Amino acid sequence: MKQAKIIDELIASQLFGLHLSMEPITGGTVNQSYRLYDGETIYFLKTFELNHIAPTDRQALFYQQAQLADLGRATKPVYLSKAHDFQVELWFEHVSLSKATIDTQQKIICLAKVLFDIHHLPTVATSLDLPKDWLLYLDAAGRQNLAYWMERIELCKADWIDTHKVDQVLCHNDLAMEHIAMAEVPVIFDWEYAALGNRYFDLAACALINRLDHSEILSLQTHYAHLSGLEPQWVFEQCQRQFPIVKLTNDLWYLAAAEVNKAQSV
Repeated sequence: MKQAKIIDELIASQLFGLHLSMEPITGGTVNQSYRLYDGETIYFLKTFELNHIAPTDRQALFYQQAQLADLGRATKPVYLSKAHDFQVELWFEHVSLSKATIDTQQKIICLAKVLFDIHHLPTVATSLDLPKDWLLYLDAAGRQNLAYWMERIELCKADWIDTHKVDQVLCHNDLAMEHIAMAEVPVIFDWEYAALGNRYFDLAACALINRLDHSEILSLQTHYAHLSGLEPQWVFEQCQRQFPIVKLTNDLWYLAAAEVNKAQSV
């Protein structure tokens, strides 16, 4: 997405000054992130490059993030583009959990606590339709190895239908350590995949995203169980059921993202 076009739209919105500049931030797999400078004021700007692959209600997510910001758990969004292909929010200077000077076990405990807190936030959210998204990602990737992917989809679909609406809570669905700002009350970033869903899918997704090993996964599940007043064995069993669903979603997302990156590089 051309920076000049973004800046022209922001100036036209009259929410910003006339002398804007953008500085790229490295880190995103597909979406591009920037520091947006408006004089001495700094904002965070993020593009949404997969909008055309898996359409998302960005307006609903914008309002949801505003609610979460009022609760002190997200940065305040200030502008959503007309085409819903980029968003601006307040800049939040921070040290992420991934870079915090604490040991791995303390980081796992923090992850469990943040997940527990997210799952108890009083906010309105929409519900995911993962089987629909799987097919959209597969189409975006050119339907390569179709028989292989459809077999995996069919294996996971029944479990997703059976568990998705059970014990539904607000899920972040992308809780990497990089998305948690260390503070007395941690602030969480990147809510673009947040939705109502099964809490154990969110737990399993968190484990996969952070590349936790077996002992670290057990630790995350145990601490989450204790915080939630649940039997650890029950949490282990429910997460075990979600791991294939999470892995399928992750694999198909990266397959689609690779095609987007290829198109962007042409």
